[in-house]
Amino acid sequence: MVRSHDRVRWVAAGPVVGMALGGVDSVVNHVPIWLGEVGTARAERGGWSQTAEFASLVLDAGWAWAATAVLVGWLVSWHTRPVAGLLRGAVAGGFTLAFATTAYYGMDVLFDGGPWWGMATRYWLIGSVVVGPALGVAGALIRRPGPAGTLAALLTPAGAALQMVILPPPPESLMAQPVRLTVWASAAVATVLITRAKGRRGILAPSVRPR
Repeated sequence: MVRSHDRVRWVAAGPVVGMALGGVDSVVNHVPIWLGEVGTARAERGGWSQTAEFASLVLDAGWAWAATAVLVGWLVSWHTRPVAGLLRGAVAGGFTLAFATTAYYGMDVLFDGGPWWGMATRYWLIGSVVVGPALGVAGALIRRPGPAGTLAALLTPAGAALQMVILPPPPESLMAQPVRLTVWASAAVATVLITRAKGRRGILAPSVRPR
């Protein structure tokens, strides 16, 4: 019974988290439309639209979707054998991005109408199937000791910081600079915490080995 419940939880993790990500992303993107501020310059919109803009610039970023797949891969690999953890991570990572894409464009159809099965949907679903499993495996690898686990854990903060340099938020947005600073600061803090945590585990590991 315990194993059955565990199987249900890890299989459901990707779809549930993915649908939440895609649904929330679509919602925050529509806030300016609902407030009737689409025709207003982005820097001149009201407080609610600016708050939604901040969330949108984060949730629309590729690093945020990648980080979600990595997180789910890490979650589903808890208390599993290494190979099983990697397999779970791969499946969950693919499910996460596929369901996030499905929910995102599904919500867009509810709000705006039009067809769901368009070129953008096909493109991102294919990307989800190709990239999602690798990101889920990276999440499962975080639990590994040594350099492999450390590099896997640093993937998300490094990717987030790099995207702020290569593909920064649009400058016409009032939230562009706050988002950049927030992401860079979060990536720096995460890098320090990960390095310290992994280093501490490396020091403690030899002390628990049988002599």
